Amino acid sequence: MRTAGKDVWVLIPPPLPEMYGFLPGFAEVREEPPHGVDPQLVFFFDSGNLERSGESVKRIASHATIVNVDHHPSNSRFGDVNIIDADASAVGQMVMEMLDHFGYPITRTIASNLYVALLTDTGGFRHENTTPRALDDAARLARLGADPGRIATMVYKMRPETTLKLSGLALATMRVELEGKLAWAKVSRRMLKEANAVMAESEGIIDTLNSIAGLELAILFKEVNDSLTKISVRSRGPVDAAALCATFGGGGHIRAAGAEIARPMDETVKMVLAAGKEAILAASSDQ
Repeated sequence: MRTAGKDVWVLIPPPLPEMYGFLPGFAEVREEPPHGVDPQLVFFFDSGNLERSGESVKRIASHATIVNVDHHPSNSRFGDVNIIDADASAVGQMVMEMLDHFGYPITRTIASNLYVALLTDTGGFRHENTTPRALDDAARLARLGADPGRIATMVYKMRPETTLKLSGLALATMRVELEGKLAWAKVSRRMLKEANAVMAESEGIIDTLNSIAGLELAILFKEVNDSLTKISVRSRGPVDAAALCATFGGGGHIRAAGAEIARPMDETVKMVLAAGKEAILAASSDQ
């Protein structure tokens, strides 16, 4: 969360991994507002629901106007004003269009941040949401001052040692089932301690799982505490990742989704795997 004016606040899904510390303005990002602040206008970006933006939402007064800007088809439309574009590859594209609409110039600094949003939400322009529109917008941001080579290096080639250690520990738990159609792995609190890492550093593990040849569904389980587990889901087959996660109160995109489940890790693994296997088998029988 960061201030955008005296009575205006902006919420983004927390927290940003430290690897993004190279971004202009990163030091201004705050997880929650100062005590005593009573924002009249609150912007949510890239949040499928209120809970996605963390505990800070509890401090938003009921009289505040909420503007919800998102590209997830499963967005719950929780805002007083909802700006949803499911065809956008990244909310960064929507922000760029909003700046254009209201006549604000896109500086080199803004272009760099928006380019990072587009790069990461398309998986380095490798995901299925890498559309002509996304590539056109990326080219425009590069012309406006974003440095594609430097940004790609900082995002994908400057990871701390702790991130690689955590990835190794998690991938050691990997299991592949249903004749290679399903792969899953776990990130536990014990692994975080052993790697001296934080949960935000697990971000890229799901994409490694999703790189297995012939895979249809990848699931990463992340232990937050004794009674809360997060899941990240990726689909390369007929299974709708967002629909699967919606079963557990989550959402996202057809190919990439997630959920927070108020159950211990072991219970969550059994429950989600059962649902995932059922979805794969059901989808296979429909083909």
